[in-house]
Amino acid sequence: MGEIAAKAASLIMIIVIGYVIKRIGWVSSDDFPKISKIVLRITLPCALITSFNNFDITYNLLFLTAIGVVANLVQQVTGYLVNQRKGGIAQAFAIVNIGSYNVGAFAMPYIAGLMGPQSVIFASLFDVGNSFGAAGIGYGWARSVADEQQKTTLLGFLKLMFLSPLFDTYLILLLMRIFDLRLPDAVITFTSTVGGANTFMAMLMIGVGLELGLDAHRFKLAFKYLAIRYGFSLIFSILIVLFLPVSAVVKTILCMLFFSPIASMATGFTDEAGGDVETSAFMNSVSILIGIFAMPLVLAVMG
Repeated sequence: MGEIAAKAASLIMIIVIGYVIKRIGWVSSDDFPKISKIVLRITLPCALITSFNNFDITYNLLFLTAIGVVANLVQQVTGYLVNQRKGGIAQAFAIVNIGSYNVGAFAMPYIAGLMGPQSVIFASLFDVGNSFGAAGIGYGWARSVADEQQKTTLLGFLKLMFLSPLFDTYLILLLMRIFDLRLPDAVITFTSTVGGANTFMAMLMIGVGLELGLDAHRFKLAFKYLAIRYGFSLIFSILIVLFLPVSAVVKTILCMLFFSPIASMATGFTDEAGGDVETSAFMNSVSILIGIFAMPLVLAVMG
């Protein structure tokens, strides 16, 4: 448990470093788009390539992937409807920031430490659906509604979805695993080196975007969106416990995943959609603090 707490504390400390170097002038808020591009287009895809190269698809557990997609979609639709009268930028912000789960950098090592290494495969399959829902559907939908000068069409949405480097990476890697294709060791050596920097870069990005001096209106909005998110976390968990015919172990892992933090890529997506980066970074940071305490609590409640 001490090792897990240290891991969570290290993530928060990296966010603090990002915030501090912004305050002392080493970087500025104007540098955020540059850092987010490095994360979304270089380090995160490389981390995905490395982890997926030896990922084995367990077909009888693909319902976990479906749950990851559905959980994202339900929250994205809710965010879209909640801000229906506030314009496309507000809708895009809610689509990106209410849903999505930080599984790879946070939840997976956290759950593995609490429940053992066998839990990783369940979390990984959920993360495939989570990533398709967030990096594919959520990204494309947010970008399409954010452009208020152009009418949202199915073709335009699909085009934006496939323009997401993360979605394309997931899609190619998933197809490779279905056909049991693996990349050469030399490629994985490169991607593991670059991808190893992803957790640091992603948390640093959030710290650079973080603004603790939010005005009262943005504080209120942030906690409103977080309340919606964790309301769904509770509803999803109850539905899983009552109605999903799987083992208690799988139910527990899913419930813990629902309380994991917002995906770090959400802040970068917010910037690309022209949204409020500071509020997104604040929500992300708060969700990490909530995840640190909520996930072990879920395990205790589930027994």
